[in-house]
Amino acid sequence: MPSIRALTVAGLAAAVLAGAPAPSWSAQPDDEYLGLPDAPGREEVAAYCGPCHSLRLVVQQGQTREGWAELLTWMYDEQEMPELEPDEEKLVLDYLAKYVGPDTHRQRLKARGVIR
Repeated sequence: MPSIRALTVAGLAAAVLAGAPAPSWSAQPDDEYLGLPDAPGREEVAAYCGPCHSLRLVVQQGQTREGWAELLTWMYDEQEMPELEPDEEKLVLDYLAKYVGPDTHRQRLKARGVIR
């Protein structure tokens, strides 16, 4: 079974090769959160994900909670990301699963006319 990293890289590569634009939701040009809803966990997602890569990469993923957890474990193990405290990890995973999960990913793509 391919790793979550391999699937993520393959998905991003396919989108780039297909000329698919990056999801933009309803984000305003000066929105540092790229349209992520103001809800518990948003600040933590920005604080923990933002230092290593753009939030744009985060909002493009559309992972399930399990997928986010696997990706986070990969970052701990392979990228030397400091492990989050259990309560912080739960908050981040809950937020990502709710607001950057497969269903919201499809909604963002539909809103942009990328899929029907």
